[in-house]
Amino acid sequence: MHPFTTRHINVAVAAALAAACFIGSCADDNTVNDLNDIVFPEKNISYYNSVQPLFNIACTYSGCHDTKSFAGNLDLTSYSGVRQRTYDVFVARDTALSRLIWRIEGKYGLTPMPPTRILTANQRRGLKQWILEGATDTVK
Repeated sequence: MHPFTTRHINVAVAAALAAACFIGSCADDNTVNDLNDIVFPEKNISYYNSVQPLFNIACTYSGCHDTKSFAGNLDLTSYSGVRQRTYDVFVARDTALSRLIWRIEGKYGLTPMPPTRILTANQRRGLKQWILEGATDTVK
């Protein structure tokens, strides 16, 4: 009699598939917990992979731009929240008219945002590039 039965093989295959699914799901997890871990690519900026994770860490906490605090009547927890403003938080393809850029750079006497964290040069450049590319809600 062979030491491995069909049952043993089926259990081994099931375990391998479960492990592959678990590992694959971890690779697709876009949760980032540290602001310094967010690095924007040079181009083809993904809202889902770069912009929203940045907003999640730097802007959407209690007392700021979350759905409850809604500071400045601005919700940065989702793309639709950003787009529901009465004024343009960003103007697609125009960083000079985008209030988001004014705020992160502290232009025109405005308090730089976020007030308690400093965005890296890469993050500021990445937000500008995202706007120049059309500021779309993408998953590239």
